[in-house]
Amino acid sequence: MSDAVDKQTSAFYPEELVSRIRANTERDAWARTVRDAAVEAAEPWLAFSDEALWEMMFGHTITRSWMVWSNGHCPVCNGQTPMYTWKVDALAHPWKVHCPHCDESFPKNDFAAFHRSGLDEKGVFDPARADRALLFNAEHPDPDDPLHAFGVDDGEGYLEGETRWRFIGAYLIYGQWKQLILGGIENLSAAYVLTGEPVYARKAGVLLDRVADLYSTFDFEKEGLA
Repeated sequence: MSDAVDKQTSAFYPEELVSRIRANTERDAWARTVRDAAVEAAEPWLAFSDEALWEMMFGHTITRSWMVWSNGHCPVCNGQTPMYTWKVDALAHPWKVHCPHCDESFPKNDFAAFHRSGLDEKGVFDPARADRALLFNAEHPDPDDPLHAFGVDDGEGYLEGETRWRFIGAYLIYGQWKQLILGGIENLSAAYVLTGEPVYARKAGVLLDRVADLYSTFDFEKEGLA
């Protein structure tokens, strides 16, 4: 087998095209506007360490769901929240979804800490390893408080009787995957093409590398809810 060779050229953008794009940004105001917008869009991911970017990609061990609850309501204000109405801003509020009516956030537990406590040696969440002592409402930490378990999601939803709100399951799709991971790759890649600054390529590469590690383990037919 021949020795591995470092990749030298883009698979998507020929060198001639990239050179023309960057020349346009130096010459034309409209191109500079496009470049500056791309740089601004990529800026949030530059604040993350490579380790933090690598850790964004999650494993297949938590059920993903396109909806918190298809015909549901907010458990605080009882406002109707059908289908895709829950708000998600993963950069501003990681691991949270917000009611579109009262803006209450869920889940009420620190899911980031719970998720981190269950990571195995490959960095994949294992529910059996996770510290379930972390599953409490952070706004009501007293075990005797009647709201101590309210809004708590262990990754498989918050239950009230027969009703299940899949806060984390929906967040993984709309927040972690679409906004942080795909959004990061797209914005960082665009900024690199337009500027040539290696930092954007490196950050995008970290995300892509971790996606490549785990994506083949996913099977939405078995692990997801439409």
